[in-house]
Amino acid sequence: MKSNCIFALSLFFSLIIATSCARVGAPTGGPIDETPPTLVNSTPINGTTNFTGQTIQLTFDERIITRSIETDLIITPKPSGAYRARVNKNILSLSFTEPFEENTTYSLSFGNTIQDITNNNPAEGVSLSFSTGDYIDSLTIQGQVLSLYSQEPIENLLVSLYTENDSLDILTGPASYYSRTDSLGNYNFRNLPNGNFRVYAVRDKNNNSQADSENELFGFYSDTLNVTTSLSGIDFTIQSLNTDKLRTISARPFGVYFDISFNKSIEDFQILEGADFIYSQPENSKIRFYRMDRSYSDTTQVIFSASDSLNQVHIDTTQITFNESRLEPANFSLEVIPNGNELPPKDTISLLFSKPVIDFNADSLYYQLDSTTQLPLDITTIVWNKLNTKASFPINVVDLLNQKSSSSVRLSLKHAAFISADNDSSIEQNKNISLLTIENSATIGGTVVSEAPNIIVQLLDGRTLKVLKSSPNKEFLFNYLPAGRYFIRVIKDLNGNGKWDIGNVLTWESPEPAKFYFDDFYKTKLIEVRKNWEQTDLNIFF
Repeated sequence: MKSNCIFALSLFFSLIIATSCARVGAPTGGPIDETPPTLVNSTPINGTTNFTGQTIQLTFDERIITRSIETDLIITPKPSGAYRARVNKNILSLSFTEPFEENTTYSLSFGNTIQDITNNNPAEGVSLSFSTGDYIDSLTIQGQVLSLYSQEPIENLLVSLYTENDSLDILTGPASYYSRTDSLGNYNFRNLPNGNFRVYAVRDKNNNSQADSENELFGFYSDTLNVTTSLSGIDFTIQSLNTDKLRTISARPFGVYFDISFNKSIEDFQILEGADFIYSQPENSKIRFYRMDRSYSDTTQVIFSASDSLNQVHIDTTQITFNESRLEPANFSLEVIPNGNELPPKDTISLLFSKPVIDFNADSLYYQLDSTTQLPLDITTIVWNKLNTKASFPINVVDLLNQKSSSSVRLSLKHAAFISADNDSSIEQNKNISLLTIENSATIGGTVVSEAPNIIVQLLDGRTLKVLKSSPNKEFLFNYLPAGRYFIRVIKDLNGNGKWDIGNVLTWESPEPAKFYFDDFYKTKLIEVRKNWEQTDLNIFF
């Protein structure tokens, strides 16, 4: 009995020791693998001529996997048929369903599609070129793609190269050759033959190798390239351009109104024939008509024209009628711009209305100088926009303050000062106005050095890129600025029309060139200013 107990205890302690040894002996791991896989050899080898196979094989120095190779592998020119990618340990095989074209140079750029199996380190700079003919085409096209509005490079854009005799373009079908932009927006087409080509770029979200113009950024180089030698500096910009043909979606009564809706934003609307209706544009793609004193039983035929940002003109006919409705008319609101109370010595005040104004009461528009003194607003200085939804007038703050002893005046817009097309009245609004001084503001100025006869200098909000002020002079000065961050953008106004023309892919017109001020010392485009701050030595070479 005693020996049995001793045996049991010995077995128990042996199990504890064995378990403890197993725990102590657990591996602790090693250094993280940061070395990308390296291409050892390929079939065909790079630069092969007279290649007749339909399978391409790449061998690496370690086991690999592929990521998004079906969408990110760029093969130019695009081969017929499809291909299948398979990985066997450290070997990638591409099997093509159709033979390659005769006497053609093919280039494969793998990007980051090949990675090691341990830590997903991407193989760097893996590319392959071969020819089914006697020689390898060796011409190149290089350039950079920037965002039109920010002038910043854009990474991973699909850059497409179409032959001149190709009936397709970026809007209608796939190209012959492809490249992708790197982190600096640079692209490079290699192994090209002689020929004439057109270059486009697109942020291809749905991987269909063309621009879906309503949803994707795209752009183009405006000249056809005659490639007999390698070309560099083929730079251009991309933006959002809806090239769909402008059309009417609906024309029908809505509540107490009659609305015409379009498939895209419109820049201009005109009634060509028919009654002279009052209308507004409550949305970018909608025109709203107001009944005024017309009978509900009236129907009026109207021929109208609308145009978009690409100057496409759409002419259509509609029958305008109004229905009685339980829906209340839209609210009549009024916004005073600028929003702040401190204004420069001379400035402009704008009144933005939510509906067209058909009448106003001049006696209800005045400056309150003190408790007993009022100064009527000079209505002859009021300028209205085409739709009567914006009224602007100048203000001389110094002159106003000189007529009183206090440091501010009040702009008073009394109740019912304005009557809308729905015959409702504006509510009372008051705005206290005081003088903004140089000491409480900032100044930004400088010189544009350019041979272009016409330029536009824009001051932009550093956060939103909204245009705050503009100047048509190469010697520019923006003063009375709030403390904050700004950009300066310069535009070459090539046609001298005083505005930035953003181009038209349908007529092969490129955007007018633009450039931002850049501080070479601090390596930034941002200009940061504080109160009582003056920076008037900016030089922009364009």
